[in-house]
Amino acid sequence: MSRSCLVVLTDNLYIPGTLRLLESWQQHNPVLPIVALSRDARVLEDSYLARLASQRHRIETNSYADISPYKKSRSKRHAETFYKFEAFADFGFERNIYLDSDILCLRPAPLLIGSSPHALLAALDTGFKSTRGYKGHPNEINSGVLSIHKSIQGPQTIEQLKIIARDNPGRSGYNSGDQGILNKWIHRHKIDLGVLPPEYNLIKKDYADTSGLTDCRLLHYCDRKPWFPQTGERSKIEDLWNTSR
Repeated sequence: MSRSCLVVLTDNLYIPGTLRLLESWQQHNPVLPIVALSRDARVLEDSYLARLASQRHRIETNSYADISPYKKSRSKRHAETFYKFEAFADFGFERNIYLDSDILCLRPAPLLIGSSPHALLAALDTGFKSTRGYKGHPNEINSGVLSIHKSIQGPQTIEQLKIIARDNPGRSGYNSGDQGILNKWIHRHKIDLGVLPPEYNLIKKDYADTSGLTDCRLLHYCDRKPWFPQTGERSKIEDLWNTSR
């Protein structure tokens, strides 16, 4: 039995990204059990996803109903990012490897698959910029790639994250959303964090910037999503979405 599982969070907008992510992961890494999470039961019935996933879990959204999105911008889409907390559930594995659905695997990712002495593995957010309202922490992580050890899995962790989201959600930007909450949780609860190299979560907001691609293992599309319809010329980074097969 595998000691790790691959966890994905998806919905009707992100299911094309989820399926491409899983395809690219399996192209470069050993096959892992896949756990699919969604608030939408219809998405979990997608024939390809159902064939790939060993576990499919519908998220109980009622338990998130009292958690607000940005205080300034009431974005329903942003509010749903809190469902990422469910990646910390205990699915029966030593480590949950969580990947955002706007990530493409370009090379093997052995540091995610192998054992680690750290409770949580993540890469730093290379684009983080402190603001007057939020200075961040010494190791401000990006939440798109996470390796979660069994010692921090389960309902206690999920509730800790929800409490911070309810009581200290922040106003906007890095001070809110799932990533801001996770960083506050790491700091507040002194979580043992191991920092992954940047090639394990190469964050791209400018798709004309091809730096880092030579060594990149996991490419994170943080601007427009490459599976959405687009007019005009595509960048090299966007072309990788289809040509890296």
